[in-house]
Amino acid sequence: MGGEKIPIDTFDGLLRELLAWDLVVPGEGDNAQTWHLVARAQQQLGVLAIGRGPWPAERTAYLGRRCGNCGGRRLTWLREGSYVCDPCLQKRLASTQDEATSIASPTPRRPRWALHHRERIA
Repeated sequence: MGGEKIPIDTFDGLLRELLAWDLVVPGEGDNAQTWHLVARAQQQLGVLAIGRGPWPAERTAYLGRRCGNCGGRRLTWLREGSYVCDPCLQKRLASTQDEATSIASPTPRRPRWALHHRERIA
């Protein structure tokens, strides 16, 4: 956020949620003015911190974008450089699987030498 300071009241909604869900507890004794995350919240923060890094574009849903295939304005996903809606993405995946199947199992052909070989009649 650079050197900008965000007003603390910006986070009031988040802080209220932490209190409402019992995710924070007040300190005791000399720490009465401090708050602490409960153990399960700390554990979950640890899990979330492991996954830090740039958010993958493939997991981001885009609203209001036109689909690169059908042109409809729907929920779209960025795939291979274009925004694609779910129905078009499913079609694209199905056609990719069909191509892979046809490449993986070509029709058997006779070997070249068999074309010149003639069977002898006994």
